[in-house]
Order: sequence, then structure tokens, then C-alpha cells
Amino acid sequence: MPHRTLAACVAAACGLLLAACGARPVAYGVVLWGETSGSPRTGSLVSILQNSTIGSSLLISVPGDSRPREYLRGRLRVFPRKSDATAFAAAYAPSVSSWAVVMKEDSPPLPLRESPAPDARPVYKLQYGQVVKVVSRSADKADVKPYTDYWYEVATEDGFTGWCFGHFLKTFTSADPATDAQHILSQDEVLARIMGTTWRPAWFLDMMARGAIDLTMFREDVGLFPSPEDKLMRLVLPLSTFEFHYTGDPQKVGAASYTFPGTDLRIDVLDDQRIDVSYHYKDQLKTDLYVTVKDDVAQVVAAEQQRRTDLYNGLLKNGAVLSSDAYGTIHLQPDMRFTWDGFSKLVPTLVRPDVKGRGTVDFSLHAAKGIASDFDGVITFIFDEYPKAGLSFLYKGAGGGLRFTSLGRDSVQDLFVTQPSQTPVVIFFRQGS
Repeated sequence: MPHRTLAACVAAACGLLLAACGARPVAYGVVLWGETSGSPRTGSLVSILQNSTIGSSLLISVPGDSRPREYLRGRLRVFPRKSDATAFAAAYAPSVSSWAVVMKEDSPPLPLRESPAPDARPVYKLQYGQVVKVVSRSADKADVKPYTDYWYEVATEDGFTGWCFGHFLKTFTSADPATDAQHILSQDEVLARIMGTTWRPAWFLDMMARGAIDLTMFREDVGLFPSPEDKLMRLVLPLSTFEFHYTGDPQKVGAASYTFPGTDLRIDVLDDQRIDVSYHYKDQLKTDLYVTVKDDVAQVVAAEQQRRTDLYNGLLKNGAVLSSDAYGTIHLQPDMRFTWDGFSKLVPTLVRPDVKGRGTVDFSLHAAKGIASDFDGVITFIFDEYPKAGLSFLYKGAGGGLRFTSLGRDSVQDLFVTQPSQTPVVIFFRQGS
């Protein structure tokens, strides 16, 4: 018999002998992962009769058993004093029914680490579908790019403990974890999330972050709208709409990618909040990023509309008539409409010759930080004949009126005016009633 095997057998035999003779505990343990029937149960306190340095098992005394039992070290939390073990058992009690199943299907396997850090030493590799016992959770979420989630301290059935990043875990509460884990694995929660979510173009978040909302693009009806009951994926863009009518069920291809039979639509899941949407348009493959937007899009639109209304009403407080000896008279009307007479000197350099001088006032543009201190804002006049184009000016209150400064072709970047025209037209309008 090999020496190590013989030594292990001798140690176990000695432990049994000591236990049979009423040996005193050398330590105490709390069961992290117990038996589904019988004892020891998860969370229970046990006496450790032999803290062996050989192998991965400990000899424990289980209440109700006449003989001691070997138990995997990793399924126990060991303490030198009974009071410490009792305190941990009390703290662990709310988590005795907390479990998780590994959802990471692709390579490499999910690592179990010594500590809650992405560069900590791996001690074990968790496989897809493996059930683990949740012992604790980090107080705060952490960033392990490109994901954000908690770190979980977990124990495995074969006796390993460590920390695992939570993005690839599905946590659940159960008295029968094996059965409930199989139920979770039988469901495609990723697909369910795709089909149950309204997805918006990523530039929705960009506009919100910059505080510059283009209401011609940022609309409630723009986005990817799944309709599984109709087997329809409806993609609405600012200038076009695509309807993907698929046959059969969506098909999973790869770890987190889906195709829709009968269409060329493909969705690649990047994380809980981002997907890539691919399809062909005019013989070209288009792939665009779509995201979830936590804010109510209707409220964002309403807030932007109110911002523009407030700016307009602010101008009206000083008078609704803007008069210039050289460039005519602008009448600002209560409904953000305007009439402009006598603007002929602006034709054709700034104003098209066929406009009638009526339209709407808008405040879609913003002065960039570099010039914001020099101007009060940006005003745009949209003539009725050309609703998709506007005549915009930087404006500044000055001496009982407003000074308008014209913009050039390169003045605007992403709704921000970075500079006036290189040879600007500057107009002073007297303002009154």
C-alpha cells in the first residue's frame, strides 16, 4: 500500500478511535453545504474531532450519529472557538436557502477565485449548469469590464470555496436546488429578456448624457419593438421602418446570439443592457448597437420640449417685436410661430428667395462650452417651405435688444455650435412690444 494512502487510513482510524473514546472537539464548524435529507443540514453547527492536514476531509461529530463522519473541508467553515462558530451560524442563517447556477456556456470556464478581485488567484473552474451554494455577497457592485455586478462567495459540492463574479450566475432561493437549477437551465432567460424589452438606439443614451436631444430622432416610436405573439420584430428608425416577420421560434446560435427563421435578422447579446442588431439593407450588412433606457422616453421628450418653450417665453418677456433698419421686423407669436418682413438683404446668402417669411421658432441647438459665455443661446427660424432646414443664429441680449450672429457650414457638431461663421452676419434687433 502506498505510504500516503496508509497514512491517511491510519489517521482516519485514529480519529475514529478517538471519537469512540469520547475525544473532545479540536474546533467547530458551520455546514455551508449540507445534506438534502438527514444531517448535517446546511447552516448547522458541528464539532470537529480531527483537523487533519492530510486530504480534503475533516472528521466531524454529527448530532444523532453514533459514529463520527468524514466531511469535505470546503463544505464547512471552521472556527477554533464555539462562540465564533455560533456567531457565524446566526449570520449565515438567512442565506441557507440561497443558491446559484452557472450560466456561462462559452470558454473559458468561470473561475472561482481566492478573493473578490478579477486578478485574484483562481482555485477552481466552474462549468455551465453547475450548482453552487451562495455563502455571502459583496456589499457593493464592482466593475469587471464590460460588466457590473456583485461578487459572490460560494461553495461547491465537491469541497471548494471562493469568490465568483456574479454576471454569469443566476441566483435563486430553493429547498431543492438541483431541481430548481434544472428548471432555470431549461428556460432561455436571455431570449426572454430580448423579447420582453424595448430597445433603443445607443445614441439615445449619448444624447441624454450630452444634454442635447434631437427631437426629430429621439422619439417614442424609434427603437426595436419585439412582438413575440405576432412573430414580429419591428425596427423603427427616424427615417425608415423594417418589419421582420419570422417563422418558428428564434434560434440560438453560439453562446448569446439569436437568428429569426425566415429573416436575415440577427441579435448578439453583449450584456443585460446592450445588443447588436444586424440585418441587410440595400445589399449592405448593417450592425447597430441598441440599449435599454431606464428613463421614460416620453418624459425626456416632454422635458426637452419644455426647455425650448421656457427659452422662447424668456425672450417674449422683453417684447415680441424684433426690429432692424436693414434686416426687417420679426414678430414672435405665443405659439412659437414667427413672421418676418423685410429680410431681402439676407437673400440668397442666408435665406432662400422663395420663402414667404412665416414659420416656427426652435431652440434645438446649444452653444458649446468654448463660446457659451459669449452668448445667451442659439435660436433657429424654420420657414414653412423648408421644414427640415433652419436659419440659426447665436444670440445675446444687449442694449435693449438682441444681437444675432450667423453660423457657417462647419459651425455645428452634434447639436452644439462651436463657432460663428468665419465671416458672420451680425444683426442688432431692437426689442419691444
